[in-house]
Amino acid sequence: MSSMDRKPLPLIALLAIPALTLSAPTCAQDASSWDRARQQMVASAPTQMARAIDRWEFLIANDRMNFDDYAGFVLAYPGFPQEERLRTRAENALDREPVEAQRLVAFFDQHPPLTNSARARYALALANLGRPEARDVAIAAWRGGEMSGPSSAYLEGLFGSQFSQDDHDTRMDALLWQGDEEAARRQMRRVSQDKQPLYAARLSYVSGSAPSSAGVPVPSNAASDSGYVYNRVRHLRSTRQGSSAVSTLANRPTFDATPFDSEALLIEMLRLARTGTPRQAQQIAAKVDDMFEPDVDIRTKSYRIRDDYTSLMWLGGTKSLWTLGDPSSAAPLFYRYGAAAQTPQTRSKGFYWAGLAASQAGDMQAANNYWEMAAAHPDRFYGMLALEKLGREMPSLNRMPTETPTPQQAAAFQNSAIANAVREVSKDAPWKTGIRFYREVAQSADTVAEHALVADLARETGRRDLAVNVAEAAGADGLKEFVAFGHPLLETPRGTNWTMVHAISRQESQFAGNAISHAGARGLMQLMPATAREQSGKLGLSYARSKLIDDPTYNIQLGDAYFARMLAYYDGAYPLAVAAYNAGPGNVNKWLRRNGDPRKGGIDWVTWGERIPIFETKNYVQRVLENAVVYENLYPDKARFGTPRPLSSYLR
Repeated sequence: MSSMDRKPLPLIALLAIPALTLSAPTCAQDASSWDRARQQMVASAPTQMARAIDRWEFLIANDRMNFDDYAGFVLAYPGFPQEERLRTRAENALDREPVEAQRLVAFFDQHPPLTNSARARYALALANLGRPEARDVAIAAWRGGEMSGPSSAYLEGLFGSQFSQDDHDTRMDALLWQGDEEAARRQMRRVSQDKQPLYAARLSYVSGSAPSSAGVPVPSNAASDSGYVYNRVRHLRSTRQGSSAVSTLANRPTFDATPFDSEALLIEMLRLARTGTPRQAQQIAAKVDDMFEPDVDIRTKSYRIRDDYTSLMWLGGTKSLWTLGDPSSAAPLFYRYGAAAQTPQTRSKGFYWAGLAASQAGDMQAANNYWEMAAAHPDRFYGMLALEKLGREMPSLNRMPTETPTPQQAAAFQNSAIANAVREVSKDAPWKTGIRFYREVAQSADTVAEHALVADLARETGRRDLAVNVAEAAGADGLKEFVAFGHPLLETPRGTNWTMVHAISRQESQFAGNAISHAGARGLMQLMPATAREQSGKLGLSYARSKLIDDPTYNIQLGDAYFARMLAYYDGAYPLAVAAYNAGPGNVNKWLRRNGDPRKGGIDWVTWGERIPIFETKNYVQRVLENAVVYENLYPDKARFGTPRPLSSYLR
């Protein structure tokens, strides 16, 4: 996560507001207090920030504007959503237009280049201004590989005498990873003699020919070079030799050095592991350690690396456990899956399954250790299951923060561009716009005090969806103090299922009454218009599409009744009813036929849920059920059967 203090406050005039009286943000608010705050915010006058939000939407939607359009906005409004996209577009604009050195350096001094091509231009601009750091930036750009032809020529002309042999070899390695055949051919004359055979073999693959076909010898140590393996498997895959590519990855030796581009190689490993045999998938996943420096924490890597890494670990673990019946090999892969994740739901999932695999392998000490790790997340589906495995009760989820913001922190945050933008979008912006700002401001916080500031902003604006995002972001930072705050209350009509209305609404819309999904589902409980029309008829209510957004009570009545219908259809089986609410009973019935019916004992509920082929639905079932457990633990007087139920009571 990015820190709130990573950038200076904007120099432009911003809306001034009085400092809030900070109260413990985890204290439960009654439903009416959220609604009153929301009404007050909607009634307030628009501010100048509305124009900035309009401009942001325009720049996000257009990728051919000038450098100054993107760079100027990023400098004026730090912390807005998708800032990296705007920065990348500013850098890409340098290919279309000349920008004077002073303006370019002013931007890159505050926002270091994201692309190597821009890094090269930064070095040249620094040199133009006589800045001493130009040399170091030039060396970094040269070693980074890809850049325009003119930039390459200018860099070499200005700094060529200062590039070392290692700089030239590293550049060649980078160009071959990037598949830049033309630049690599030019670079070949500069590489060290002992590396020329390896680079020649790799260049042959990049050129579209196997070295053997081109008469290029392959060095004996090539198989342990990650760049050679990468170029080889890409060539094999592109020439429809997928089985050979899979075999190359499954049977490769340990790499001599970490890859230049671990992300690119992970993409190939995951893609090919999915096409190989279960054993090959396991082997590819198990060989991942040499992709990174020893003791690296994958959680600190980019989202793309984390996503592909965890996907590969899950694939290898499930193939080992479910297909090969090899729990001993599965356990460490599941552990790596959990350890690499940032979010508590994914971490607890990996650790729980590692424990399950270890228990099936007969190692109960390891199993309990893994379940202890999962149980550190008691508000999550797999953390709850781990607690039950360990024979423990649910701990209190209403922890209070022990750290509060300083007056200086509060003033800086309250007057920041992102906080004022959140106030503006909270009034009447389309849901898809608002949620981007709520996620961004929540994820900008790192500490308890910073999350407390965002929590107070949620209370000020009356946005329950921002409250949910506060809890999710704090949870990803390992903080437990915002669980209760992130489970806000609704006014629910009499006779409705209080627990499930809250559990479903939190997952469906994060309590945003104006939410409209890409598929057209609408309102708090995200009802498709056709489903709502049918359900209104069954209840004897007139159907009005507009009321799905404008009337929360109407939306809840229909959503609650539809869920009750699904629950009755599946004889009280909550996982099936929840899955049907999301994906429809037709899909659920198909999965029951394909994967077995947990009600009949052929498969357990947890495994059945993990085998749901639609990720959205698989995740949905787990999140809704964990929400139900959390709500009843936070508000036991509201529990449907008089006392909070453990997760296992829903899995039957």
